[in-house]
Amino acid sequence: MRSDPDLCNRAGFLKKEHGNPAKGIPLFKQQSEGWEPWPDDLRAEFERIATPRARLVYELCIGTGQRIGDVLKIRWGHLKDGAYDFTQGKTDKELWIPLTDRLKAYLATVDKKGLTVVTDAAGRPVRYRTVADEMRKVKANMQHPDAAKYVTHGLRKNATIELYHAGCSDEMVKAVTGHSSVEMLRKYGGKVRQRELASRAQEARNRMEQNKPGT
Repeated sequence: MRSDPDLCNRAGFLKKEHGNPAKGIPLFKQQSEGWEPWPDDLRAEFERIATPRARLVYELCIGTGQRIGDVLKIRWGHLKDGAYDFTQGKTDKELWIPLTDRLKAYLATVDKKGLTVVTDAAGRPVRYRTVADEMRKVKANMQHPDAAKYVTHGLRKNATIELYHAGCSDEMVKAVTGHSSVEMLRKYGGKVRQRELASRAQEARNRMEQNKPGT
């Protein structure tokens, strides 16, 4: 049974003069870094033993930085002039993202069986659960001791971190991943984002010092 203050107010259990006892109390925010990015050794082993479809999903997640739901909806028609033109399912945000050289090279090896890039054997689109089960089975056969704890959504975090390592600004990262706020980037970029920004800031200070007269 729910017992939130609004229900109690409507039911008359709280005296009007006392008001809502929960009013003004800030909501508790859970501190979390979200899903973990896949470590290099896990990625290397996955790339070696993955099934063709699992490897394709992996490459699409890394290359586009998108959620698995959007990756499974990618159609060959969305890929034009070396870019991915689509609307994000969760945010309804229109994005145009150039493909990485790595992703373009990998897609060149993929047979076009249907409208979508990721399909079943008959060329039909596949459901999230089907792909999730396949990814889990691949990880279950891996030697990496922690393979099972890493989920496909963590690859979106890998893509975000790679963008920061490449020296991209927050706005540049958002343009690729479609994150709606810097707060979300803090969650996905984590310590890497802070370190990259701090390094660029201190490098700017060093350049300023070097350009001062008499130095």
